Amino acid sequence: MSLKTKRILIISTYFPPQPSIGPLRAYSFAKYWAKLGHKVTVLTTKKIDAGNKNSNASQDTFEVIEVPYLLNVICNVINAFKILFKQKGKLDEQDAGISGSGTDMKGGGKSFLRLKHVVHKIRRLSGLLVIDRMPDVHDMWILPAIIKAKKLHRERHFDWIFSSYAPPASHLVGGFLSKKYGIKWVADYRDLWIENHVWVGKWPFTALEKYLEKNYVGNYADIITIVSEPLANILRKKFTAPVHVIENGYDEDDYKQEFLPYFNDKKKRIVYTGTLYPDMQDPSPLLAAIGLIAKKNKTTNNDFMSDFEILFFGRQEDWLDSLIKKYQVEPWVKYMGRVGRDDALRIQNQADILLFLEWGNGSVDGILTGKLFEYLAQGKPILGIGATTKTSPGALIEEAGVGLAVGTDIKKIVSIIEKFLTTGIPFDIHPKKDVIIRYTRRNQAAKLLQLMENYES
Repeated sequence: MSLKTKRILIISTYFPPQPSIGPLRAYSFAKYWAKLGHKVTVLTTKKIDAGNKNSNASQDTFEVIEVPYLLNVICNVINAFKILFKQKGKLDEQDAGISGSGTDMKGGGKSFLRLKHVVHKIRRLSGLLVIDRMPDVHDMWILPAIIKAKKLHRERHFDWIFSSYAPPASHLVGGFLSKKYGIKWVADYRDLWIENHVWVGKWPFTALEKYLEKNYVGNYADIITIVSEPLANILRKKFTAPVHVIENGYDEDDYKQEFLPYFNDKKKRIVYTGTLYPDMQDPSPLLAAIGLIAKKNKTTNNDFMSDFEILFFGRQEDWLDSLIKKYQVEPWVKYMGRVGRDDALRIQNQADILLFLEWGNGSVDGILTGKLFEYLAQGKPILGIGATTKTSPGALIEEAGVGLAVGTDIKKIVSIIEKFLTTGIPFDIHPKKDVIIRYTRRNQAAKLLQLMENYES
């Protein structure tokens, strides 16, 4: 690709070293655009909670500028009082919803954990402070970010802005700059904003959000990107700017290493890594199938389930605990807590089957999560529960030749698991490299860069 050098400002509140998968989308664009010789500056929030540093960070040739905001001040005040009164004790990191990666949380970091614990409780009880919708703590970042971005533009004269939703703060900063300076703008959606599939928003903030999205994205975005075709069609109905699909993906650099074993035994394992969402992802068909197999196993005095387990790595959810107890599958289905990204990749690599749970059992189409593409890159068998060949994730799993989309067919799931328990092979897979390679972060960055070039002419 031969493109003229661009000066690009990436605006994303979420960015490494935060350990979740969301920040990796913005990071990958920064990484590969910089490798292609473009001048990339990243504007993000001040990182208080340390996560796993990206292993390739020392090789990155773009600049990351962290802008502090009121949340940082609050954490510093909390920490000051802690020191003043010589408070002691450790916070239960899992209950706080922070990755149990062994990171030493010092100073303001522990205060931040406490604050995140409070925010998490508020989210669950009220539906507010949910990141995807307003009001959110990142709203406090908008003004400091605009002030910093204006200064940066006067110095560097950006050709393009790329902003990443969620939260809304990134788009509001990007829209302000595009409006004021006429800079071309890519408004990127990892999820939908107003039509969000998890958080419906709260009145009267929903009215404000509709106004802001229409006034900024609707009036000033030159290109709008979204992660799947069904979601793109929703945006095309409301915006006149061109909407293009840039899917989530995987970074091939993450898979060039030889993964060290995470488990030290030879058990047969089905593994899920990541967040679970109540009422949107339903593992009940799988749990029901395991319950039926266990009853049959008990009746026939078979012992082929003794070396089998289903493991969920992520934040513990009470609703899933209830389902596990309902189907009486506690001996085989377990929570393992949260792990860092590096360990998650090791776990996926060593799993026998990777579990994918469709959103809303297909009622919400087009949710192609970053997790699915990590699964594709591993080349392991994927079992899609709730997914069918008529849903975007199910169609992709089968198109790539790496799994089965079984919907909610309990009899089919029983047959697959029984075969897995007796032979060790649940179903044949034939990975199609030409399909899987379409979703490398490198290719996606190049695709978006070419779109930007096209809209310059």
